[in-house]
Amino acid sequence: MSFADTLVRWIVSPTGASMDRFSVRFTGHSFVSWIFARATHVPYNAPLLLTTIGSVTGKKRTVVLPHFQVESALCIVGSLGGAPRDPYWAKNLRANSEAWIRVDRQSHPVIARLAADSEREKLWTAITQLAPIYLDYAERADGHREIPVFVLASV
Repeated sequence: MSFADTLVRWIVSPTGASMDRFSVRFTGHSFVSWIFARATHVPYNAPLLLTTIGSVTGKKRTVVLPHFQVESALCIVGSLGGAPRDPYWAKNLRANSEAWIRVDRQSHPVIARLAADSEREKLWTAITQLAPIYLDYAERADGHREIPVFVLASV
């Protein structure tokens, strides 16, 4: 197994995810997001931490996500790499729109809403211009689901 393969396996492990959350919480940057940006040839976009309330457990769950500022809208995308199902955090936001984000080492409560129809199209177009990899994810998800775009509004 090559060093790159070992690194990827570690990054996607629970330990790697925990270290990434720690890094974003205290530095505002993610090594995983940096590697992803390099691999997909897109500019690095410092991520945010999103904390949702579990739709089944009721426990707080935190994940590192890229985010996109489209005009005045702060957006996150539930791509899960184009998998046939949404990521758990999207399911959580659908069940409970209250969440918390940490951006630039500052925490903020937010309300999330699912963008729909023409608003989603506008946001999706802007996001895929910034990160064309989402077009590949949409192609993989085609026939299974439409990749959700959430707008986060400060409370």
